[in-house]
Amino acid sequence: MITIGDYGICNLSIVPVRAGASDTAEIITQLLFGDFVEILEKGEPWIKIRFIRDNYEGWMDFKQLVYVDKEIYDAGISQRQKVLFEPILELEGPKGIQNIMLGSDLPFYKDGKLRLGSEIYTVLSPVDMTIQPNLFEVAEIYLNTPYLWGGKSIFGIDCSGLIQLVFKVCGFDLPRNASDQVTAGTEVAFADRRPGDLAFFINASGKIHHVGMLTSPHEIIHASGRVRKDRFDQNGIYNLDLEKQTHAFHSIKRIL
Repeated sequence: MITIGDYGICNLSIVPVRAGASDTAEIITQLLFGDFVEILEKGEPWIKIRFIRDNYEGWMDFKQLVYVDKEIYDAGISQRQKVLFEPILELEGPKGIQNIMLGSDLPFYKDGKLRLGSEIYTVLSPVDMTIQPNLFEVAEIYLNTPYLWGGKSIFGIDCSGLIQLVFKVCGFDLPRNASDQVTAGTEVAFADRRPGDLAFFINASGKIHHVGMLTSPHEIIHASGRVRKDRFDQNGIYNLDLEKQTHAFHSIKRIL
């Protein structure tokens, strides 16, 4: 029997978080293995959670967490957990073999084992936890990942999810949505742009709706149909497949 607590950790590879308490509600984001959450409203099968890393709130199935006490929760969020820099990692846990993916937290990692409350997971494939990846190495792994609204994995991702995860793997926290990510960092002039800067784009209503990362002064990696590289200039993004401009430029921010 599962007793819903006040705090939890995602113990599955990837879990949908929805706008409402229904299987038909829009997926607004996803949790990855190792994500710590606070439970705001309790019910069965739906609970409302807050993801501590970016304060994003939504609804999920109560069966898709392991519940922990406040002491474990506080210990988990008070330190930066190791983050997986491999496309896939095989674990063995209480329910057998499972795979987790790039960008997942590895809670309380030590000597090849992870601890999620009372659950212990053993890493089955070698992983070098001393690697310090850079933004471009991580972004390259996501190339050709299909676009998925609310997605945050190598099997489906949206534009802001891509940027959030690339920076997470490299040790930096960003908000979930492009409209919030634009408030981070320092604005730089277009002429002063450099690789690693974030470029933001507006829709016809003048609202920020898209983000990508510069890989060179004239190239951007972003999620549009798939994670791809396109031409970038002061007008915006020029899609090389469609042979037209697809996103109107707004601003550039420097996070690092």
